[in-house]
Order: sequence, then C-alpha cells, then structure tokens
Amino acid sequence: MNLALKYRPKTFSDVVNQKHVVVTLQNALKTLNIGNAYMLTGPRGIGKTTLARLFAKGLNCEKGVTEDPCGVCENCREIDESRNVDVLEIDGASNRGIDQIRELRENVRFTPLKGRYKVIIIDEVHMLTTEAFNALLKTLEEPPKNVVFIFATTEPNKVLDTVKSRTLRFDLRPLEKHHIIERLKKIANLENIGYESDDVLDLIAEASTGGLRDAISLLEQAYIYSQGTITLEKAKELTGILPQEIYYEILSLILEKNSKEIVEIIEKVVAYGYSLEDFHKSFVRAAESLLKAHYRIENNLFSPLASKFTEYQILFLLRVLKDMELDLKGLSNPKIFVDFHLLRLSKIESELELLPTVNFINSSTPQLNNNNGSQKIARGLSEASQLESNTANGESNSKDIRQYMIEKLKLKEDGDGPF
Repeated sequence: MNLALKYRPKTFSDVVNQKHVVVTLQNALKTLNIGNAYMLTGPRGIGKTTLARLFAKGLNCEKGVTEDPCGVCENCREIDESRNVDVLEIDGASNRGIDQIRELRENVRFTPLKGRYKVIIIDEVHMLTTEAFNALLKTLEEPPKNVVFIFATTEPNKVLDTVKSRTLRFDLRPLEKHHIIERLKKIANLENIGYESDDVLDLIAEASTGGLRDAISLLEQAYIYSQGTITLEKAKELTGILPQEIYYEILSLILEKNSKEIVEIIEKVVAYGYSLEDFHKSFVRAAESLLKAHYRIENNLFSPLASKFTEYQILFLLRVLKDMELDLKGLSNPKIFVDFHLLRLSKIESELELLPTVNFINSSTPQLNNNNGSQKIARGLSEASQLESNTANGESNSKDIRQYMIEKLKLKEDGDGPF
C-alpha cells in the first residue's frame, strides 16, 4: 500500500508546518529570483526531498516558472515519479566519491533537454568525501546557466563551511504532534482505517518524534498488525512506547525515595520486552512535560506532581537523563546503569538539597536557614567551620567552602556548573 509514498505532498499547500521555507521558495519562483544552490536541513521524514521536488516542478512546469505548479503536465508528473531527465536525484551516501562528482560536473555542462532548468538534488549530501566537496566548489560558485543545486541533509555540521557558504540554507522543523495527528486523521478517513480512539493517533504521533513520514508508515503498520480496527493496546505493542503513567509513578517514587519499587518497575519494563533506549526516550518526554507543568506552560498528566519538584530537582533530573543516555550506548548490560541513575535520583543528597539550605551570598561563613537541613549537611558545615579556623590566615571564602561541601558529599562538578 505504501501510504507514505501515496500521500507525499504534491503541491506546496500540502506541506505541513514548514511555512517559512515554503513561502520563501514560492516568492523566489514568483519573482524569478532563483539562486544557484539551496540547502535543506532537518531530521528525517519532514519534507526535505519533497520540497526539493516541488521547487523543481515550479521551475520546469509547462505553464511556466510558477509558485503553483500544475502537477498534471508531463514535466510535473515525471518529476513526481523520479524519471525526469532534467531533474537528477543523487544519493550522497552511495555516490560520495570524487569520480561521481566529476561525472556530475560534466553532466551539468549540457543544457536542459525538456525543461527550463537542470536541477541536481543530492540527498544526504554530508556523506560526500572532502575531495568530492572540493571538486564541487567551483561548479557551485560559477554554475552553468539554468542549473540549480539542492542539497538535503540531516547533519549539516558535517558539510564543509566552504560549501555551506555558497548555498541558501533552510532549516526545517520537526512537526508538532497536533499537525501529525491532523494529517493521520485525514489519511485514516480516506483509506477507511478504523482506530479505537484519538489516543491511538496520539501514540503514533508521539512515536514518530516529529517525522510525518514515520508517522504515516506507523499508521500503515498498525493497520496491518491489527487486521482491522487499530486498538490502543496493539499500537503500544507496535511502537514500543511505555504509557506516561509509568513515569508518573517513577517520579512519585523518586520524591518518596522508594528505591526498591523503582528497581521493580524497571524489572517489569524489561520483562515486558521494552527496550531501555525506548524507555529513556519516553522518560525524556515525560521530563519535558514535568518541566512545562512546573512553569505552568501547559496542563498535563504531570501537573499534580510539578509543584512538589523544585526547579533544581528538575534540572538535576534532566542532567541524570543525559548521563543515562551516554551510558546506554554500546553496553552489554545497560539495565544496571539505568538502575544506577534512577537510584542517584532517589538516594544521593545532592547539591540541589544544599543550595536552598545554605546561604553563600551575604556572608563568608555559610548560615543555615530556619528550614530543616539534613544532619549530613549540618555535619559538613561544622567540619567546614573547623577547616576555616585551621587555615593559616584564618579566612576561607565561600568558594572554598562550596568546593569542600561538594567533595564532602561526593558530588560531581563540571566546569560549567555543579551538576
């Protein structure tokens, strides 16, 4: 069936959530202000190659250079079907060497056969070798008449600066969930695909992480997997996404410092066949929702918990999730490190608890506030005071005491801050 291909945008108006790019390209066509080279960047499945094809159609449509190509003339249909002789689509991953680029340079010297412009679309252009990029530079700087290069890449940082400086760059944005759900509803209605509730589409949209192509493919997979109406349970099995209620429970247990039940939840997650990478990705989304609820940006599932977390605790949670991501890569037994990082959240008396209790600002000697500081911190402060009295000059500034407390509580400190 290949719904992602069937419902690929055929006109600029079909492109979702990329108005800043669409309007600019249409204005270029409308005013005949055509650049020599363009670069479209962004994650997979958000419309980079699609926009390149639409721009090529606008240049070569039989009704003239237009911001609204007809889509029915021979040139438009051939471009849609990737068989137009004047529009070359090249895979940068498999045609990355200098020999292929030299061949391309020879090709662009010839005038277009059927259309007005020869359009060279190089997908995943960052895969080209340095030699290939250098061979392309002169052509980019002084291209033959009526030749347009369009580069698409998911990793623009790997493209040589000398190449980027010769292009007009557009950064495409991941799609917001409501845009994806709206398009999925439309496709489901057109294809008579039944689904149990809107929660099914919400789950598919969440699993696609901002990519419409992935979302449409998941919808098709879920339909085939369910053999009829897509149920929420089937969608969960297919996407591998854990319900957000799991993370609500984990965050509640972190507040309660209930280490045993946290470890038991992770055991169940693994036993049910969920990958820890997917567990981490969903946890990051849950942390984002908690952060938004804390600042009252939105009202969501985590709103009842948000007021119980301090700003510092949420920052520490995000840092732990970052550490967890690094430790999940390439390990034979990643579960033990997931347990470790969650226990960090539930057990370690971090500097997050120290900061609200100790005043380092107005005095060279820290003072405890009236609120209940932990006994461990009090002991540390006492020893810090003893350290102060034993110094040669009788003085110890707040920076020395702060460092002493970090070492005493075995906290981790980076160059950029205490987390």
